[in-house]
Amino acid sequence: MADIRFYIPKHETIPTDLRLYVDDVYVTYEAIDHGFRFYVLLDDEKEAIKVVKQIVAQIKHEHDEPQHGVSWRTLSLEVVPQDDRFFFETVIEWKFRVRDSY
Repeated sequence: MADIRFYIPKHETIPTDLRLYVDDVYVTYEAIDHGFRFYVLLDDEKEAIKVVKQIVAQIKHEHDEPQHGVSWRTLSLEVVPQDDRFFFETVIEWKFRVRDSY
């Protein structure tokens, strides 16, 4: 598993962004309808997708409950096109649904 840890700057008492470090790659994220949008501070799309897949794997690992029929299912994992003038990070959207037998 990747080294995924939450990051809160020392100068902030209350975190203003959702931040992660994944193997020393800086990632911010936000909730969207039926998923999350990740902002990965890498300009290499393949590497950025690899980082987001590690995050998704960790979420599924922690929240899947096969004994109760709960399963996180990926609907899509795709790079969001951006204007090249402002390109300094890769934006990736992960859409999912949670299958629940209850």
